[in-house]
Amino acid sequence: MEAGAGKNFLDPPPAGMVAMGMRSTTSMTSRALACAVIPALVTLVIQGCAGGMKRPSYRHQGVKNIPVGTAVRGEAIDGYEAHVVHFRLEKAVEAMTVGISAEYVADITGKKKYKKAYFIVEKIVELGAAGGKQARRINVEIGRNFDADWNREKDVTIRSLKTEPFRTLDADSLYRIRYTPFSRDPFDYTITVDADSPVTFVDDVK
Repeated sequence: MEAGAGKNFLDPPPAGMVAMGMRSTTSMTSRALACAVIPALVTLVIQGCAGGMKRPSYRHQGVKNIPVGTAVRGEAIDGYEAHVVHFRLEKAVEAMTVGISAEYVADITGKKKYKKAYFIVEKIVELGAAGGKQARRINVEIGRNFDADWNREKDVTIRSLKTEPFRTLDADSLYRIRYTPFSRDPFDYTITVDADSPVTFVDDVK
């Protein structure tokens, strides 16, 4: 070809231009995939979180109503007087949800209001005699409805931990709930235990 002659349009483009075109196409494809995949991942994460927070559904609910003046005194919570109630499960369960409401008469008109109740759920574990020591009971905390900063939830879901014998939710053990509204107003209490097992509240505990 003579110098200065025009380039034939059928000639292949320079190698550099081909590489740039490939990089541009790859970049566009990557961006398109990211735009498609990231929203999908975000959706999966949101669905997973929502699924993890879903409250279990149960076949049974045990309810105990405690009228004013009949609550049994128990061990204190954070130095403040508290009350106690005991219950048993008829069979072992994977989880249970415990809740307490505290209702009181707010004024002379008889209007009733609710006050926040704080509670701790414990499993009473029987330790047999060993090494010259007598058999005894210990109370193992398995759940509470408040944290170290006193942030409180209305109820608490407790799950059985089969790898820790003291924290399994079995049918052989006695459970207790210590509770207080941090007030000396006269309260009517309602305690609920939801589980896949009938629940029996025990009044006479020795």
